[in-house]
Amino acid sequence: MKRALSEQEYVEQNPQFFRRLHQHDGIWWDQIYPGYARPAFKFKALAPKTARPAWSEAWLGYSHCVAEPGWGNAAVPYMVLEGENLREFNLARLGTLKRNRVRKGLKQCEVKEVSDLESCLEEAREVCASHSMRGAATRHAHHVSPSFFIEQAETWRKQMRRDFACRGRSWFGAWREGRLVGYVATLRVEDVLLIEKVKLHTEFLPFCPSDALYFHVLSDAAGDVACRRIFNSAPQRPGLDRFKELFFFKPTSIPLYVSNPAFYRLAMRTMALREKWVAALRNRGASRADETDGEGKS
Repeated sequence: MKRALSEQEYVEQNPQFFRRLHQHDGIWWDQIYPGYARPAFKFKALAPKTARPAWSEAWLGYSHCVAEPGWGNAAVPYMVLEGENLREFNLARLGTLKRNRVRKGLKQCEVKEVSDLESCLEEAREVCASHSMRGAATRHAHHVSPSFFIEQAETWRKQMRRDFACRGRSWFGAWREGRLVGYVATLRVEDVLLIEKVKLHTEFLPFCPSDALYFHVLSDAAGDVACRRIFNSAPQRPGLDRFKELFFFKPTSIPLYVSNPAFYRLAMRTMALREKWVAALRNRGASRADETDGEGKS
């Protein structure tokens, strides 16, 4: 696994993540909404009122993580692996069924760090298209259409090359008989590891590449004493959350200090309504497409 990035390096390496950056009180802040900011590295924990963004960039308020729950006045949920479960992670600690799936995955697939992106770039695109098609049934608001990986293939290639070149980001792949069938991308910033991407080809799921990849990545992180926490997105679907829990991830409320709680609550409600609205539009469009397909086939 590559060395951890500092906050400064994270900002320099990932300009695509940010809307409007500025530095104030020794911290890089990102204006995520007009007049509202948070640390550019959103998991950076600060003591309340020890640092804040410039008023001109955050006149509606700001928020940041805090180290102690008692310091916060809000929270966000994440699947987190930390403490003893991280430090002592190994095959023997896994449950019997999960341990058997990991062994099967390691036997059926070759898992290793991706050292040359170009040699497997097109196979990675096939993995992404298959992964997206499998997830299309749920039609989440932020779901990427499978057609993107075909119609905008060159845009996707540029994004992958940019991300692969980023210092601090590690890529692990699972190969089945010489073919890439899944991959995981992680990003290490200071003492935190982020699992950014997990992509799997549907056709090869019976060979347990996801179990083998997770075990490889977590074993690698467990051996790094400087890695304190692993974040693996927010809780999503019961089946996916259960998969992560079997690798000792736990739903965890990450405490936040929010300078303007009323605005924060309003923003959260607005975002939730927007996601429901986008999902409803997607479902409506999908229903019409299904009806059209049915008529065409009859």
